[in-house]
Amino acid sequence: MAEVDLAVIGAGLSGCSLVGRLQQLVSDLNITLIEAGRGPGGRTATRLRRDQSDWLLDHGAPGFALSGSMTAGMKELVTPLFSAGVLQRDERAVLSLNDEADLSQATSPEASPVGGWWHGVPCMASICEALLNGAGSAQLNHQFETSVRWLERRKDHWLLENEDRTWSLRAKRLVLSGTLLAHPRSLKMLAWDDVPLRSAVAEGVDVDLDAVLSQLQRSQAEVRWNLMVDLGVLALNDEKLPSQIWLNDPAKAHWNVERLVLQQQSDGRWGLVVHGLDSGEAITPESHGRLLAQEQKRLMALLPELLKALPVVSAALKQATPLGVMRWGASRPLNHPLPPELQWCPRSEVGFCGDWIEGPGFGTAEGAIQSGVNLAEQLHADRQSLVAAGSGSAW
Repeated sequence: MAEVDLAVIGAGLSGCSLVGRLQQLVSDLNITLIEAGRGPGGRTATRLRRDQSDWLLDHGAPGFALSGSMTAGMKELVTPLFSAGVLQRDERAVLSLNDEADLSQATSPEASPVGGWWHGVPCMASICEALLNGAGSAQLNHQFETSVRWLERRKDHWLLENEDRTWSLRAKRLVLSGTLLAHPRSLKMLAWDDVPLRSAVAEGVDVDLDAVLSQLQRSQAEVRWNLMVDLGVLALNDEKLPSQIWLNDPAKAHWNVERLVLQQQSDGRWGLVVHGLDSGEAITPESHGRLLAQEQKRLMALLPELLKALPVVSAALKQATPLGVMRWGASRPLNHPLPPELQWCPRSEVGFCGDWIEGPGFGTAEGAIQSGVNLAEQLHADRQSLVAAGSGSAW
């Protein structure tokens, strides 16, 4: 069985930022990054089509905001992305849609953040890919298309296994960049009979971890049903399409949709992503397939009305091809953020990062990146302290 210094579960922005920053700081760590999807990205993932290699559709976040108050560590992490052109300012228009389906310039802080929108080039997943391919020299192993189901904390290591225990990994330390393995939502959503992290470390063994799990138990997150559509080639002439169309509050309430995102492909076709809001019906293994089909039908039926102010796009709907719905079970945290001082639990040697960490970036991509940087720097500092104290091999 393979053994590594650190296992990181989840290859979204926070997990990749953690790994990227550790690679900048430490040269001799053996890290394995585990991801259920086919590649890195998380909620900045990009939909690839197996039959069309040039199709890249950002079916999660189409971009994010960056403030001017990044820490030195975060600047050091993302500056190479700016230099390489992987992270660029999105200069396209962002519009607002009212409940009469009329368009206007977006002015809300959510749709028009201070500092504008930044996006990945050629796609959002490129950001996470670049974070993992930085100049660091730590040994990094990728384990994609692997979902961790079982966690066990042993005397000096963690044991990770998939659902049927055909894959396993030993790790001296563990980081969760998402909440699924630590949150009760997994009980109903996946029909599990336990919360894996709680089963791995019994209550009372680690007071810090008990506090983490107690906080997460109270936390809630929004659910999204994102419909992906191939619009084909549009007869635009000189018309410029917006990058995003955000629905205002009355429109959101009317259509139960948050926004529409338009993304041109390299061959001239256009992709559309509709960010549908949740109906509140419980998601279980039994209901999941039905809800996916239900949301695709609902959102496709809304498109002619939502897009009537863009005739060239509306006309393309007659030949448009739906590409399915992506469900984000925790697309945005709503409450009870995890305090930064609980990001690392030294007794159990388990840590946490993500947009659900308390701070100015709570609920944002910038917060996710910063949380990964903060945890990496804490792990590095702890490691240096152990070496300075004469503990030999720190990990």
